[in-house]
Amino acid sequence: MDDAMMVVSTGQGEAGKNFVNVLLQRGFAVVVLVHSEEEGEQFQSLGAVTVRYIQELAFRNQLPPEFAVKNAFVFENSLPQCCQDIELCRSLCPQQLYVVSSNRPHVELVYKGLGATYVIHSRSGDVSFLL
Repeated sequence: MDDAMMVVSTGQGEAGKNFVNVLLQRGFAVVVLVHSEEEGEQFQSLGAVTVRYIQELAFRNQLPPEFAVKNAFVFENSLPQCCQDIELCRSLCPQQLYVVSSNRPHVELVYKGLGATYVIHSRSGDVSFLL
């Protein structure tokens, strides 16, 4: 593909993990933002994924300069965590920021106000059609 990275904050759910696998299968370079060491270890075992801890990035407010971010995908876990992830991803300057929400249509305006380009409502979490 190209040198741009896809950033994914999985929200510690299966939908985000499945989406990362789809990205890898289609040849995209992926940076996964994780909240815990356990989650980081799960993604590091995939081998082809770059893992960054949200706490570290929030402190520095940027990815290392070698990363050019094309699109970011935030999978909703909880409202506060999703808001934090959106703000961090927006600071990374992606072209498009997608938020995948499972059942909260009333928070769409909050997410868009924080910088989400699109809020996708999906009960299954399967958003591979976005690629």
